Amino acid sequence: MVILTDTDIKKLEEACVKLSGEPKVRHVGVINQLGKLIAGGLKKGLTPTLEDNKVKMLYMQMQLDYKMRQELDELLGTIDYIASRRTKQLIISVPIGENLVLITAEPDADDKNIIKKAEALFDDITITTI
Repeated sequence: MVILTDTDIKKLEEACVKLSGEPKVRHVGVINQLGKLIAGGLKKGLTPTLEDNKVKMLYMQMQLDYKMRQELDELLGTIDYIASRRTKQLIISVPIGENLVLITAEPDADDKNIIKKAEALFDDITITTI
């Protein structure tokens, strides 16, 4: 597991805040391999859709889903992103190194636009390995 420096976490936090500024985006957070939030979170001023324990479960579920999908990387190529549109929420995860950027938005949000902006923001971040 890669250990992030304070500088790395600050860069991730700044990218989360920038992406949170997009209309209809509710949550932008970076979760580590263990499904723990390490940067970002719910946009300020919004009421959470899920209780804390359900949010933690979602983080772990998204990381597990990503790991399971990686089993086919040799055959299908690596994952660029995973998007799930539910009736009440759009959920997107974008890999960044060993971590995932987890984004939730209103169900009618433009997923392709959000993904493009997320990739532009997070692809420029270089993680320092210790």
